[in-house]
Formats: sequence, C-alpha cells, structure tokens
Amino acid sequence: MIEVDAGSAYEARMRRRTWMLGGGLLVLSALLGLGMSELQGLITGLPFDITQVLFWAGAVVFAIGLGRSGSVTARRKLGTGVIVVLAVWQTVLSSLVWAMTGAGDASTTGDFSRVAVISTASEVVALGLAIIAVMQIGRAGVVPKPWNWAPLWVLTVWVAAQLLPTLLAVGGSSADPTALNALFGFFSLLKGVAIAFLGVLAIVLALRPAPGTTVVYGSGE
Repeated sequence: MIEVDAGSAYEARMRRRTWMLGGGLLVLSALLGLGMSELQGLITGLPFDITQVLFWAGAVVFAIGLGRSGSVTARRKLGTGVIVVLAVWQTVLSSLVWAMTGAGDASTTGDFSRVAVISTASEVVALGLAIIAVMQIGRAGVVPKPWNWAPLWVLTVWVAAQLLPTLLAVGGSSADPTALNALFGFFSLLKGVAIAFLGVLAIVLALRPAPGTTVVYGSGE
C-alpha cells in the first residue's frame, strides 16, 4: 500500500499557486513597464503607477504566500515584514510622485525639485530594505538553490541600471543627446527584462514537480 502525505501535497499546491500568481504579477508589471509609451494614454487617468502596484503586489504575494509553504521567506518575521513594509512604502511614495507630476510628467521646476528630493530619499531607504529582503529570501531555504539568490541578482542588475546611466551621462556631458537617450533606453529595457526574468523563473519553478511529497510504504493491511 502506498500513501501520499496529504499535508505535503497541500503545501506543494499552495506553493505552486503562490509562485504562479506572484510570478504572473511580476511579468505583467514588466510588460506594462516596457510598453509604457504605448499605454500612456490608457493609464493617464489613474492616480497611481500601475507597474509599481503590480510589482509590489507580486512581492507581497511571495512574502506572505497563499499558504505558509508558499512564502519565499518561510513567513519569518524579519524577511516578511521588510517586504511588506517596502511594498507599502514604495507604492504610497510612487503614487505621491505620480500625483505630483501629473501621471509621471513633471511640468514645473518646483515639481522636478520636489520629486528629485523625494525620489532620492526613497531610493536610499528602499535599497537598504531590499538588501535585507533578498538576503532573507536567500537564507530561508524555501526557493531551491541556486535560484534562492535570483532576487539578489535582479537587485544588483536593477541598481546598476539605475546608477550607470547617470554616471555615464555626467561623465560624458558633451556626448551626443541621441546616444545618451539610447543609453537610458537600454538600461530601462534591462530593468524590465530583469523583472520579467524573476517572474518567469517563479512560474517555471512552480511548474516543476514538487520534491517535497512524502511517500509512505505500508504493509497493505
């Protein structure tokens, strides 16, 4: 007689659903971000940045899970709490910036100045929290190796894609504006691809056969 541990089957199902949903939200966020210019007219009336909302909704799904087994932080207080706080912080802040700049289009010097100060402060705080979050995911042991460090890889790419264009633009202030625009476009594309990679990876891992199912062999009595 063979019995399948119902608890393990349930946990695998919750993990699969969590990672499918979270991964889908990340992929959708990345696709909308990459196609923002085409979709600008459709989202102008919204009081928030839809790509940010989708991304952080996915992050919260991963952190909390549709069941404890689905949480990429194993619902440990530090990792889960940091991701939730970061999601709320970034969503509220991006909505504030979105409202201040008229759906992402600052029209006055005052708006640019305020947005720059808020964005800089936000990015410093967010980076610190994000580092804690990805380290907690990597150490939790829920996501199989080496993919448990994929969030850290994506964070590294994201930070590089944020900083390098600015540094290169400052260093080459006399460069051709067309070349600089192409450079910024490339790094913007890179950020979107990195997020899409993380979402697709989550979906692929969710579709893999669950290694945690326990099989018990009995005597048949």
